[in-house]
Amino acid sequence: MIHPDTELRFISPEVGHGVFATKLIPRGTVVWVLCKLDKVMTAAEVEALPPAYQPIVERFAYVDNAGEYVLCWDHGRNMNHSCDPTTLGVGPDIEMAVRDILPGEEITCEYGGLNLTGRLKCYCGSPKCRGTISGDDVLQLWQTWDQRVADTIQHAPQVAQPMLGFARNAQQFWAWVHGTDKAPSHREYHAGGTSIADDVSNRPWALRGRIAGGK
Repeated sequence: MIHPDTELRFISPEVGHGVFATKLIPRGTVVWVLCKLDKVMTAAEVEALPPAYQPIVERFAYVDNAGEYVLCWDHGRNMNHSCDPTTLGVGPDIEMAVRDILPGEEITCEYGGLNLTGRLKCYCGSPKCRGTISGDDVLQLWQTWDQRVADTIQHAPQVAQPMLGFARNAQQFWAWVHGTDKAPSHREYHAGGTSIADDVSNRPWALRGRIAGGK
């Protein structure tokens, strides 16, 4: 579930739609949580869907570190990638704002930790843009992402957290915030295998796309 102070806007034919802030969302705010309305499916369940459903899942879902497909029920599924994202994951089920997100600014996340099938051309426009995004980027960038979360999570108690009422385990989030438990590393998000070299822009999370091994 995505933060209530957001809306869906069309960006361009190449990118499609994106999610934008309608009010200031301060650094440390939980912006998205995996909630009970989101659909979580195994690869076998996706493959068993009627053919008309599979392109939807392969474009708008993402793959978690267990290899399961997660399809958001709301416009959170339209969050776009940025190589300098406004949010990063705190554990696998929460995205937190790693800087202030201004009204009218696009809310972005990091696809490099979402087990893409292959490579996507990036249109983020950031000075830090990598040009393409791979499902294996996490293997090179996890320490940078972990540090950015560590620098941000201390701000969580000072801001409103309307999304935590929908989180699957809000107590675990606060344990990470207060340091009683160590937050999992982004390195743990990788589901194994190796992304193929093909451009998969229309089916970023296609079934059977990753090469076994490579972890």
